[in-house]
Amino acid sequence: MSRVEEIIAKQKQLDEELKLAMEEERDAVVADVRDKIKRFNITATELKGLIKGRVTQKQVDEFLKRKDASKDKSKVQLKKTSK
Repeated sequence: MSRVEEIIAKQKQLDEELKLAMEEERDAVVADVRDKIKRFNITATELKGLIKGRVTQKQVDEFLKRKDASKDKSKVQLKKTSK
């Protein structure tokens, strides 16, 4: 078995271990979150607002495209000379 094959085999094994560990710890994490929601009196409306208020990568990419496009337009306008 080559070194690359050994590393790929280890990676697959670690991926499986990670998946199992996450499944095992998931219940504890959910219980902790539920406890914090109760403790701090967080409502479903507040949670929806947090999710709705999040910016997605797609929105960031679109914003940056528009920003770059506006920069390009202003550069073109600066090059024009008036007669």
